Formats: sequence, structure tokens, C-alpha cells
Amino acid sequence: MKKILALLLALVMVFALTACGQPKGPLLVMGNSDVPVGQYTQKILAYYGLDEEALAKAGKITYGTNVKEVTTQVKEGSVNCGVIYCTDAFSAGLTVVDSATAEMCGQVIYPAAVMKNSAHPAEAQAFLDYLSSPEAMAIFEAVGFAPVGDTVPATEAAKTEKVELVVFAAASMTETLTQIQELYQTSHPNVTLVYNFDSSGTLKTQIQEGAVCDVFISAGQKQMNQLDITASTDINTEGLDFVLEGSRLNLLENKVVLVVPDGNPGKINSFDDLAAALKK
Repeated sequence: MKKILALLLALVMVFALTACGQPKGPLLVMGNSDVPVGQYTQKILAYYGLDEEALAKAGKITYGTNVKEVTTQVKEGSVNCGVIYCTDAFSAGLTVVDSATAEMCGQVIYPAAVMKNSAHPAEAQAFLDYLSSPEAMAIFEAVGFAPVGDTVPATEAAKTEKVELVVFAAASMTETLTQIQELYQTSHPNVTLVYNFDSSGTLKTQIQEGAVCDVFISAGQKQMNQLDITASTDINTEGLDFVLEGSRLNLLENKVVLVVPDGNPGKINSFDDLAAALKK
């Protein structure tokens, strides 16, 4: 009888913990500090006066090397919530419960530029111009991106020899740029686009180490600034000069959002809720 009562009590406790959203593992997943989504999340934690290092040591925070890894952990339900971009939430079909304000983490601007060592700078600039066209912007806006500047009409395809353009782009642009690739190569048959998607920090390092890259699109200003000789020496501390003068533009704006797994087991409905849970 005692064994039966003990078993029943244990079942009741498990049910109670599940019902109240007691986390089974880390409460929050965020990007590493070397990727923009992680840097934006750090600003949000600082906004709430939270000590990231202490929370990580306590097992309340876990990490992903890029926004796609963060998204996967939330989708699998191994955490109670995660901080990603609204575009990734849309692509993954995740539930967004809150959006970060500019006061919390600043604007999320995606800069783009032709690289100085591009073997095909004219063709690279033409592709970069196309990304600001109404056709391309319609694809970006469909998943939650917003244009930063005015859209410009797409130019006619220049007569060129067959060229291959290597585009380094933030992982959060995988779906949209893949769609744009099909459109662009249909209207520009002599141009083959080859993408390298990864965290902006990893892409910046690859460019710095000599990887072939014609166009770089970062999910944050910091990574582009670290390659731009015109940027502040406080950011471009090594005096790197990889950005082709006159080609850089602010292409898109994204939003940082709080997402939860199906059913929202942790009952996290806002950044305020998340902060309160992390402080417990």
C-alpha cells in the first residue's frame, strides 16, 4: 500500500510540475555572443538587468551557434522559449509571443556590400541592386523583412560572359535568397549564384581569412563594420579593408522575437514573463 501511495504521489507531482510549466531543461535558448541574434539577446538580458553568465552557469540558458540552431531547439521543445528573428519564426512555423522594442535591443539592420576582392564587381553590384527591386523585396516582405530604403526598378540583364557570383549571407536569409536565386538566374542566365549561409560572425571570419566572396550580407552592422575601413577603429580594430567603396547599403530590417514550442509548456507569454522566470 505504501508503495502504491508513493507512486501516486510521484505522479501527482509530475503532473503539477508539467501543468505549471516547470522547465525540464534550460529555460531559454539564445545565439552565441559572436552572432548577431545572440548579441541582440544579450542586450535584452541587460535591459532587464539579468546576468547572462550566472544564468548560463545555473543551467537556465543554452546556446546555438546560429539562428537556425536556436530555432531547432525551440521547435523540438528542448527549451521553454528562444529568441530569434521574426523571419525565422515565420519559416519554422513557430509561435511568436512577443517582439523586442528598439529600446530593448536596437534596430536589426542587415547591411550588404560588394567585397573589394571580387573578381566580378560589376556583376556583383548588379545583383546587389536587384535585391532592392520590387520583385526581390516582395519575397523578403512575405516572410517579415522590411525594406530600409526605397525600392529601385530592376535593371536589364547586362551582356556578360558566364560568371559565378559567391554570396555570403546570414543564415536567416536562406529561404528568401533561395527563392530570389531562381528568379535572378532566369532573367540573368549568364550569372550563376553560389550561396554560403552561416552566422554573420563565421562568414566575416571566412572573408577575413581569404575565402572567395563577391557579396556579403550580414545580419548585423558589427560584422560588416569589422571589414570596412571607413568604420570606427573601435570596431574595425584590425584596419581591415574588404568592402568595395560606394557599394555598401542598409538592405533590410528584421525584428527580434520571443518564440515558444507548441503548447507553450513554460507559459512564457512575453519578454517580461521570461525575465521574471529567469530571476527565480
